[in-house]
Amino acid sequence: FARAVSEGVDPSGNTMLTAMPRFRMSADDVADLLAYLKAIEHDRDPGVSDASVRIGTILPTKGALAETGAAMLDVLRAFFDDVNGKGGIYNRKVELLAAETDGGAAQAAEGARRLANEGQVFALVGGLSAGADEELASLARELEVPFVGPSTLLPQAGANRYIFYLLPGLGEQARALVNFDSRRRANTKAGVALVYAEDEMGDAAAAAAEAQCKRVGCGELKKVSYARGKLDAASLVRTLKGADAVFFFGSPGDETAFAEAASAASWSPDLYLLGALAGRGSVAALPAGFGGKVFIALPTAPADVTAEGEGELRALASKYKFSLRHPAAQLSALAAAKVLAEGLQRGGKDLSREKLVTALEGLYDYETGLTPRLTFGPNRRVGALGAYVVTVDTARKGFVPAGGWVKAEVSN
Repeated sequence: FARAVSEGVDPSGNTMLTAMPRFRMSADDVADLLAYLKAIEHDRDPGVSDASVRIGTILPTKGALAETGAAMLDVLRAFFDDVNGKGGIYNRKVELLAAETDGGAAQAAEGARRLANEGQVFALVGGLSAGADEELASLARELEVPFVGPSTLLPQAGANRYIFYLLPGLGEQARALVNFDSRRRANTKAGVALVYAEDEMGDAAAAAAEAQCKRVGCGELKKVSYARGKLDAASLVRTLKGADAVFFFGSPGDETAFAEAASAASWSPDLYLLGALAGRGSVAALPAGFGGKVFIALPTAPADVTAEGEGELRALASKYKFSLRHPAAQLSALAAAKVLAEGLQRGGKDLSREKLVTALEGLYDYETGLTPRLTFGPNRRVGALGAYVVTVDTARKGFVPAGGWVKAEVSN
C-alpha cells in the first residue's frame, strides 16, 4: 500500500492525480528539528518571562511638558505597583521602564526605539508623543511592539496592527462634526465652507472633514486656507458669505474674529469648531447672533469619568503618595494602563505580542470609567471613534449638549 501510494497509484491499481510528497533529512537535521521543537515552548517575545513582563513609556522630563510627564508617570507606576501587589498578571510582575525625553519629537522617537531595542520591552503604554506621532507609529509597526494609549491629537492608525489609541484625534472629531451637520440637514441641500489654518493640525482636520463630506454628501463645498496668524476675517467673510455652514479649523481665537466679521456683515451661518483648536474664552464671547448656531466637537465629556473611575485614581494617589494634578493627563495615563492590563489578562498565561494584539482587538464597548466606551477591532485602532458635540449658550457663556456622542464612521 505504502509503495503504491508513493508511486502515485492507489491500492486498486488506478493512477492517483497527486503523488504524496516525500522528504529526506539527515540525522543532524532531524536532531536540530527535535531540539527546536523542545525549545519552542520557551521561545518568547522580548520583554516577557515566566516571572515578569517589561512595559515601556515615553514621557518628557524636561521642558514645558515636564510637569505633565511627571504627573502621568506617578499614575503609571502606582497602577502597576498595585497590580504587582495583588499578585501580578498570571503571577508575572509588571516592570515599568520610562524613556525620559526633553519633550521634543526627536527624543521621543529615540527614547521609544531605545526602550524597544535595549530595554527589550514587551509593549509600550501611555506617554506623550510630543509631535513624533508618525515616527512612533512607524516604530511600533517596524519592531512589532504593541503601543497602547499614546496621547495625541493626530493618531496614525492606518494599516498598523500594533498601535491602539484610546481617544479620537482631530480627524475623527472633524468627521463626527460633518456627520452631525449631515444629520441636521437630512434631505436638504446646503452650501458648506471649510476654512483652516495651514499647519499640521489644520491640514489634518480639513482633510478628514473634506473626505467625510464627499462620503455623506454635504452639498457644494468651498475650501479656503490661510497662513497661521494671518487671518483676514473681513475678506474671508466676503468670499464665503451665503454658505449655510462653516467648518472652521483655525488657530485659537480666530473663530471669534471670523464670527464678529460675519455678524457685522449680517451673516450668521452654523459654525463648526474643534475644541482643541478653539479658544474657550473667546468662544464664550461670540456675538449674540450666533446663539444656538455654534457647535464644538470634544473627545470626552465630564460624564465619562464615573464615580468608580475617579475613586480609583484617588485611591492610588492616597496609597502611593502622589499628588493629583494635570487631571486630563493623569486620567489618560490611568485609562491606558487599564486597557493594557486588560489586554495582558485576556492574552492568557502563554503570552505573546500577537496574543496581546488579538486580545485588544476583541475589546468591545469596554468601560474604563475614565473615557468614552472603547471598541477596537482588526480594522479599528481608535477606541472612541467619534466625538461629543456641544453648542454655545451665548447668554450664559457656557456649553450645553447638542448631539451627544456622534460616530465618526458613518452619518448617524
